[in-house]
Amino acid sequence: MNRFSFLSRDTDQSRLPVALLSGFLGSGKTTLVNALLRDPRMAGTAVAVNEFGEIPLDRDLIDHGADKTVVMANGCLCCNLAGDMEEAVMRLFSRREGGDVPRFERLIIEPSGLSDPAPIAQAILRNPVMAGTMRLEAIVTTVDAVFAETQLARHPEFAKQIALADRLVLTKTDIGDNETTRRVRAILRDHNPAAPILTASYGAVDAASLFPPQFFDSTLASSHRSVLFAESVDPTHIGRYASASLTADRPLNWRAFDAWLRRIRIDHAEQLLRVKAMLNIDGVRGPVVVQGVHHVLNAPVELDTWPTAERTSRLVLIADRATIAAASESWAKALPGIIAKI
Repeated sequence: MNRFSFLSRDTDQSRLPVALLSGFLGSGKTTLVNALLRDPRMAGTAVAVNEFGEIPLDRDLIDHGADKTVVMANGCLCCNLAGDMEEAVMRLFSRREGGDVPRFERLIIEPSGLSDPAPIAQAILRNPVMAGTMRLEAIVTTVDAVFAETQLARHPEFAKQIALADRLVLTKTDIGDNETTRRVRAILRDHNPAAPILTASYGAVDAASLFPPQFFDSTLASSHRSVLFAESVDPTHIGRYASASLTADRPLNWRAFDAWLRRIRIDHAEQLLRVKAMLNIDGVRGPVVVQGVHHVLNAPVELDTWPTAERTSRLVLIADRATIAAASESWAKALPGIIAKI
């Protein structure tokens, strides 16, 4: 542990990898889950849902109580977690540690189709118990290509689900027309300019493209750019939200950076949707990984080594354009050796 009290890579690896699977009612989350559970790479995965819905119940229930758990043939668990989701997830984790259910290796949380995923993500990042035992690896949102336009017009929570996603999965393109799908893709770019858009062919999508490598193998560093940073973002795109990439070509002073980010989080908490960073900090050997949702950040993690020879700090913000402009301007004033790309 260094003087800045960053989490070590070893500590980070010991935490349970978690992914959030959001999406509006009827957008194909359960169909996607069923397809994922048939993938051999997903063996040892627990899926926590509000309702079992279409998940097959042809296996015996392992006990009882508020949390009903189905053991799948490949070792996956499907769990119907009743009550407050944060408390229910911790109950499931406690049952894992106590040996009451098989020791799953990763967890997918599927909240209600009407819920905002931000509070659940924030709980994983800020709750002392959850943050110490779990690490948020990805937020995935399913989007119904047929009804997305109507749902967005009527339900603001759906827009939030889209904006917070690391990956967007477009479903039901096989029954929709090409023009509607084209419009929906454009709308998704307006709400989230950074997230890759995947297509679930007849409800299925490749698990390796949906989740980062460290979701399957905790020995891998959390610096994989597959989720931290989008592979390509159109810097000229103008929509509801914007994505800014802020870089620094020399080591950053941690306290100066932390003070800058704290001001942005306080002044723009609601408009600042996501923060993702891999930083070269003065006096620290490996890169420091930071991510957050709104004003809530996870504990920074110091990795052992950089994934490439390049040691440039890179921070990605997803927010409204006013927040992006304020962050880019203040970054240039507060920190040396910087470049702002919007």
